[in-house]
Amino acid sequence: MKKYELLINTLNALRKEAPEYYKSYYPDINDISKVNAANSRAYIHLLLKAKFNLLTFEEREKFITDGSQDGGIDAYYIDYEKKEIYFIQSKFRTNDENFKTKFISLDEINKMDIDRISKGEKTDKNGKDYNKKIKRLIRELSEIEQISRYNFYVIILANVDKVLADAMGKLLELPFEIYNYEKAYEELVFPIVRGTVHHATDISVNLNLGSKNNYTMDYLVKEGEFTTSVQLFFVPIVEIAKLMSNYKNSILKYNPRSYLGASKNENEVNESIKDSVINRSDNVFALFNNGLTILSDKTSFTSRTGRDGMGELGLLNPQIINGGQTAYTLATIFEDENIDNSVFDNKEVLVKVITFDEEMKEEENKQKLIDDLSLTTNNQSKVTVADRKSNAEVQIDFQKYLFSNYGYFYHRKTGEFSEGLKKGYITKDQIIERDTIIRIVYAINGKPNVARRNSEDTLYNMSDYDRFFNKNLGSEKYDRIYYSYLVYKYLGKREKELVDKTIYGEGLRYGKYAIVSAVSKYLIKKYFDKTEEMLYLITDKVLDQWKEFEKKQSKKESNQNYFYEKEEIINKNNFADGNLENEIIKKYIEDYDNYYKGSTINTDLENYKFDIGVK
Repeated sequence: MKKYELLINTLNALRKEAPEYYKSYYPDINDISKVNAANSRAYIHLLLKAKFNLLTFEEREKFITDGSQDGGIDAYYIDYEKKEIYFIQSKFRTNDENFKTKFISLDEINKMDIDRISKGEKTDKNGKDYNKKIKRLIRELSEIEQISRYNFYVIILANVDKVLADAMGKLLELPFEIYNYEKAYEELVFPIVRGTVHHATDISVNLNLGSKNNYTMDYLVKEGEFTTSVQLFFVPIVEIAKLMSNYKNSILKYNPRSYLGASKNENEVNESIKDSVINRSDNVFALFNNGLTILSDKTSFTSRTGRDGMGELGLLNPQIINGGQTAYTLATIFEDENIDNSVFDNKEVLVKVITFDEEMKEEENKQKLIDDLSLTTNNQSKVTVADRKSNAEVQIDFQKYLFSNYGYFYHRKTGEFSEGLKKGYITKDQIIERDTIIRIVYAINGKPNVARRNSEDTLYNMSDYDRFFNKNLGSEKYDRIYYSYLVYKYLGKREKELVDKTIYGEGLRYGKYAIVSAVSKYLIKKYFDKTEEMLYLITDKVLDQWKEFEKKQSKKESNQNYFYEKEEIINKNNFADGNLENEIIKKYIEDYDNYYKGSTINTDLENYKFDIGVK
């Protein structure tokens, strides 16, 4: 699927979030102009949701001003906490080519009456009244206390050519940010699908100090040139429930699992946590639970809150690296309308807060510490090697590359695209599973036997993993992995279509990774022009010769463990004298299942030359 089709799917899903009485979001599908107008408005919704964390339709709609007499301002946003005011101009394009190539014009930028509107003018320069929503914006600006402390910004949700971009600073006289088509895909569509739009930045957590002699314990850890602060807090579990419910995947950036990934295959643990919250009125939760580990760039605490027995814990850019399953279960209880929130009363959990010093905030240093922490602290439930490596640089880089270049979603972390599937932004066929990719990586590196016989976790744990799949691969090898994936997908499609499954021998049944390995040799410039048409042509030529390949390999002495004659004794009745007679027959064994897992297939493929018709 092209990325533009993905964008349209996302906009369609956003439109469906509108209540039915918003008729303009539900146009007749045959009325193209109204459909385009609805998508244009939904495109602004996309920006408001992804950038400003406005999660409900009603929250977003009140900031949209697009229409006649809008003063060139299609939407706005006022962030009272950060003291920021944004004016938004958007230009949605109705086809893929225009979305990538068509620029906003100078006239459209000049139509933005930011100066008049921000000064309280209710009419444009021609004396015509602005629309009701612009007048509401003017009223909201007038009601802001100490507006002099606010910063004003402009967002252009459109492509802007270089000449105009260079001049915009003088034209607008305000700081501006451009969301061109590439940025729209990477920073709006992709986070929406992953469910990471709601960023946890500066977070406050309430603490109950009433029953505690010591509300925190500080400990400094010195590792080489870095110093890390460790603090322990008993936090009301309702605060953890709210935190996870609000931020979901955004607070699990460094966790081996995504939000819904915490629910997979751990039902007994989840049910135990749930039971200790719902069915017990005492405060033993902290006794039976291992607690959480949270990373923070800056941590503060105060007991001077003006509330008797209450303290406040401040966390900057918090991330849960251990205890995600506990937090997930608490969030599901919190969100369950059939469960009264009183079940959280007087229950707390131990939280270890790790605060980095300035040097440790460097991503490489941070990731190394996180990997070590993940390995040693995730012991409440099993975390696989594949889970732990899901945040490795190559995994993140490959995920970005696949989406940016091909519009596919690489599923590196369990459950990370569940939000996109649930909301209807994407479908399952747009997701590439981590398990499939790692097997393809081994196959195209000459080890299809390993790809077929080993578990995912074993493949991630083998010494070859870092050699075959690392951050230095670059775009050419990423492309080879991607096109090899398309080959694998094509083989599955051909297998389903065929009535005679043996037309290509046993290759489609047992040897898909071997076929992928064979085809991958020809995915180089000499043979391959990086089109799917040529890819499937090469694959078909290899398939046509596969039965002959198997025939030749079955006759080799080196493969006699898989292809051999075997004597079998058959018991037969002799009706003349009533005795049993034994008959010895010879049966030819063709064990393709183990052949494609075995030790010889790799060398057999390396030495065999397929004719793909290109000299």
